[in-house]
Amino acid sequence: MIIFLALAIFLIIGLPVSIAIGMSGVIFLILQDTSVSLSIIPQQMFSGINSFPLLALPFFLLAGNIMVYGTTPRLMRFANALLGFIKGGLAGVAVAASAFFGAISGSGVATVAAIGSVVTPEMIRKGYGRGFIASLIAGAGVLGMVIPPSMAMVVFGVGAGVSIGDLFLAGILPGLFMALLLMIFGVVVSKKRGYGVDTAKFDFKELVNSFFSALLPLLLPVIILGGVMTGIFTPTESAVVAVVYAWILASLVYKELNFKNFLRVLKNSAISSAVILFIIAAATPFGWILTTQQIPNQLAQIITNFSSNDVVILILISLILLIMGTFMETIATIIIMTPILFPIATQAGIDPIHFGVLMMVNLAIGGVTPPLAVGLFTSARIANISIEKTFPDVLYVLAIMIFGYVVIVLFPGLSLWIPNSLE
Repeated sequence: MIIFLALAIFLIIGLPVSIAIGMSGVIFLILQDTSVSLSIIPQQMFSGINSFPLLALPFFLLAGNIMVYGTTPRLMRFANALLGFIKGGLAGVAVAASAFFGAISGSGVATVAAIGSVVTPEMIRKGYGRGFIASLIAGAGVLGMVIPPSMAMVVFGVGAGVSIGDLFLAGILPGLFMALLLMIFGVVVSKKRGYGVDTAKFDFKELVNSFFSALLPLLLPVIILGGVMTGIFTPTESAVVAVVYAWILASLVYKELNFKNFLRVLKNSAISSAVILFIIAAATPFGWILTTQQIPNQLAQIITNFSSNDVVILILISLILLIMGTFMETIATIIIMTPILFPIATQAGIDPIHFGVLMMVNLAIGGVTPPLAVGLFTSARIANISIEKTFPDVLYVLAIMIFGYVVIVLFPGLSLWIPNSLE
């Protein structure tokens, strides 16, 4: 089809994802459907971002950027006191710190960048392989889109019309389960290879002190989820609460965020938010074209003709998402594929909330899978190595993440137990 061919060509020649998606829609209308005015493009773009829940996205991004000041070192200290005494435990520390920060920032790439920049030099100093470091931090960091609050979940919730609060609750256990798997993997491999032999002894006093030092940042996801669960504020309003809380900690409590840095944080957050929102805007007319051309129905027909088994259908959907996540940016993939795959999943009897979690985990795996692999590129750049140098370690990390995904697929209760218990 013309629209997919145009998109593939634009991506191959290196156009930004948002421009590639938007231009593909324009070319399709010019060449394939001349009966529709091109004015539909800006109309659809506006309607795509004219959504109250999407306000949460820039606020969560801003909160995560503010929390870097004073929060990251305290989380690292607590994680190190918790696991650093184990031989090879620094690998577990990296994963634990990523899980903590992912529960604060709401962004996978932001977690990779924040934790990776702190823990990578220390791991290199203690003899850990650079490829192993980059692969492990990439895998742990991208779980920020699974562990709530998650910006990707906000986008999916808006597109699928499901409760963002329920998505947040459903992501808790799967996200922690995936982090635990990577933590065990990291420690076991580190022991086998002799990484991090100069570990310190367990210090209970340091554990207690570091816990209280990190307590205020760790309370942020508790406040957000607690407020949403009790109905005190909506998921969108919780993002504003997160910004205010993060600013109080960074500026008034820790006194590490001065006015100059605050302006830089605002600028960077505004730029990042604009990029993401522009991708959403550009992807909206693309999705509208797919819908008008009956692409979701045709794909659903192909999948259901192939098999009527729910598990097989979910495997096919997973493969489609994995391929898309490998070649395309996460937000764009969610916007384009949700209206196509969500109806197929629900018709197959898959719970909408469970499907949302599966999509997040699947796209997290895509964030570590070359050639796009934004999370892996970020961690490799911090470790100062090329993507090729992460092999075969990145394949081991991907195997662990795929195993975790299969478990979450086979046991929906892992996703649904918390939201169902709180109904």
